[in-house]
Amino acid sequence: MHADKRDTEAVRQLRLEYQLLFWAIETDNLIVIDEAGVNQSMTRTYARAEKGQRAHGSKPYRRGKNLTMIAALAMSGIIAALTFFGSNDTLTFLFYVTEVLVPQLWAGAVVIMDNLNLHVSDEVREAIEDAGATLIFLPTYSPELSPIELFWSKVKAILRSIAPRTKDELHAAITEAFNAVSNSDISSWFAECDARTVLI
Repeated sequence: MHADKRDTEAVRQLRLEYQLLFWAIETDNLIVIDEAGVNQSMTRTYARAEKGQRAHGSKPYRRGKNLTMIAALAMSGIIAALTFFGSNDTLTFLFYVTEVLVPQLWAGAVVIMDNLNLHVSDEVREAIEDAGATLIFLPTYSPELSPIELFWSKVKAILRSIAPRTKDELHAAITEAFNAVSNSDISSWFAECDARTVLI
């Protein structure tokens, strides 16, 4: 399922333009940024049981304060990450870009992110470009073109398996989940999104 607006001519044109840009970039220069939220009530969504039996489970009624994760995924791995309790906003994201991401950038790097309002600011663009990198945005209604969506899927699956119930456990579980991501995972995610751009 996807938003029906993705099928409009305007969005199809944006996806085509993005495809041409994406194919022209050296894979080693790609960096994809995104946020995801987690909490202390995460649990597995599927379980197994003996035939004819129900699988039982539980999760806390109170999930605790939401924790936001921001990460930058490159072919070499996660190059910049920040976690904090609460929601992301313009000032926090600018802090992430200037203090966490920019020190890891290099001349020729290409930073890709979605066009969430707090991402689209002159300050963010200037900070990235001053580091010798380029900023481009995903087409609207096209999260499936971003390799980091697959990264978050794996991270959240691991967190649900661990089922952390305290703040310390949640931080430790996030570290474990990030460390479980292999170079093979990353290569396959970038390759899959490269192939998906054909499906305009």
